[in-house]
Amino acid sequence: MTLDGFTETNDGEMISPAWSPDLQTYWAEANAHDGNVLLYGRRAFEYNSSFWPAMAENSDQPAGFREFAGVMNRLPKVVVSSTLTSAGWNATVMSGDLNEVARTLKARYEGDIVAVGGMTLATGLLASEELDELRLLYLPQTAGQGRSIFSRDLAPRQFTLTSVQTMDTGSFITTHRTIA
Repeated sequence: MTLDGFTETNDGEMISPAWSPDLQTYWAEANAHDGNVLLYGRRAFEYNSSFWPAMAENSDQPAGFREFAGVMNRLPKVVVSSTLTSAGWNATVMSGDLNEVARTLKARYEGDIVAVGGMTLATGLLASEELDELRLLYLPQTAGQGRSIFSRDLAPRQFTLTSVQTMDTGSFITTHRTIA
C-alpha cells in the first residue's frame, strides 16, 4: 500500500513493490512458507496461478526466486469465490459468508492462514470477526488516488503494533494484532 493508503489504481491494477532481497525475506518468505495456507480472492488467484508455475522453471530468474516459486506452487491454497467451481494449482474453492469460511479454515489447518491477495477479500477480512493479525507493506510513495482496502464504512477496531520492519527499498512492514 502507498503511504496515502492506496493498494490499486482506479483501473484495478495492483500498486506493486520493487522486488528486492529484503522483500523476499521479510514479506514473501514470511507470508508463504511450509505450514501456511494461502487465501486468495478469485482475481488475485487467477493472476498468481498463471504467474508462479512458470517462474519455478524460468532460468532467467535468480535461483532464490525460482526456489520461492516452488514454495508458492507447493503450498495449499483456498480461493474464496462465488463464481469458480474448481481452481487447480493445489487449491480448493470455498464460498459463502467470509466469517464462516475463516472459522472453517481455522478448524481445518494448524498453520497460519495468510490472505495474500484481492481487494474484495482484504476489505472483507478487515470487517471480519475472524481477523487475528494485520501485516501491511507500505511503499515509499503516494498515489493520490486509487482503491484502498480501508473502506469508509469499516467499524472501529483496536489493534496493537507488534513489529515494524524496514527494508532495503525504503518500504516497511507493520504487524498489528487485533485486540479482543
